[in-house]
Formats: sequence, C-alpha cells, structure tokens
Amino acid sequence: MNMKYLLDTKALIAFFNNEDGAEFVEKVLREVDENKAEGFVSSITLTEIYYLYSRRLDEDFAKERIEQIRMSNLKTVAVDEETAIKAGQYKIETIPIADALIAASAHFIGAKVVTDDEHFEKTDLKIARFRKNR
Repeated sequence: MNMKYLLDTKALIAFFNNEDGAEFVEKVLREVDENKAEGFVSSITLTEIYYLYSRRLDEDFAKERIEQIRMSNLKTVAVDEETAIKAGQYKIETIPIADALIAASAHFIGAKVVTDDEHFEKTDLKIARFRKNR
C-alpha cells in the first residue's frame, strides 16, 4: 500500500517560494506524480494559499498558484460534517481553526501531514517534517 501525504499550507508555500525544506516537498510531490504515494490537500489550504498570495502579491498570482495545485496529482479533501466535528475536537487543544480543519482532513484519509507547524504535534496524527531546524 502506498504512503498517503496531506500537504499543509506551509509545505506548499515553501515549495512555491523555494524556501528551506522545498526539496523535501518536491520529493513528496514527485512520489505522488510517479504513483509511489498518494497526495492530498485540504480545501482549507486552497483558502489559505489564495488569501496569502493575494495579500502578498495579487489575485491573479493567487489564481495561478491555485490552478497549479488543481492541475497537480494532489486530491482535494473537502470539509464535510464529520471533518468539521473532528476539527472541533482538535481545536480544543488550542490549535488554530485552519490547522484543526487540515488535521481533521488528514485524520479521515489516514494521511501523514507534511508540515513544519508544531500545532500538528498536539494531535494523534503522523507528521513528516519538511523543515528540520524549527
């Protein structure tokens, strides 16, 4: 059975901006492209990517980034009732709501979260840190 990865917003931004840890994210994306792993992204990450790139640059650039994700082999995980409720459980641990929703998405598909965000360590999820020095 293939490994399942859910890429956190920070992981995709590091990849897009060629920041520290981008090579690790690129390796995961390559595994997904070669069908050696399954790759996912939470619909909440699309919200965050759109917002962050619109604020930093402009909406056209944000739309390009969203299109790159949509054209990739990453599958988008929608937030349904079950995911929303699980996110509420994670939110109790003082995790920001967006991260709680991303964590809940990973929980239900049984995916390891590709992140460098310590908030995910408060959950029961497996984590693949794309940046070691944090």
